[in-house]
Amino acid sequence: MNNETLQQINDRQAITDGLHWYTKWVDRNRVDKQVEIFAEDGRICFGGDTWTQGRAAIEALIHPLVQVYSATHHYITNIEITFEGADNASSQCYLHAWHRPVDGSADFILYAQYHDNWVRTEEGWRIKERLLKVAGTEGREEAGTSFTGIGRRDNQI
Repeated sequence: MNNETLQQINDRQAITDGLHWYTKWVDRNRVDKQVEIFAEDGRICFGGDTWTQGRAAIEALIHPLVQVYSATHHYITNIEITFEGADNASSQCYLHAWHRPVDGSADFILYAQYHDNWVRTEEGWRIKERLLKVAGTEGREEAGTSFTGIGRRDNQI
């Protein structure tokens, strides 16, 4: 096995670990830690064409969103990583996210995918761009209308 192959195996594991690391901090309600997976100038889009750029702005966006839940539980699966050079990669993974609202309303379940672009930084692999694409929701069906779909042929969420 050559050095390039070994490096790619290490990089693939680092990106996979980053995906799992992010969800650990989401479920612990530690937005301050969660956003560390983004590059300083990284950006995120939870739906439509509205992007939020910069780690501080992403934290300001996410913080009030997670405060409405007393508990969450996120699963990341079906991880695919493609390298686009030594310091750039893209990934796609499935997301299953359960949410328990603080106000006692019905639980909310999200079936989605993260589409990420990664860059190697001095901190390690960081997300340069994250797009959430949604296959469906339970418990808050009206939320599905504001998300970007996963791109099925019928273009339905």
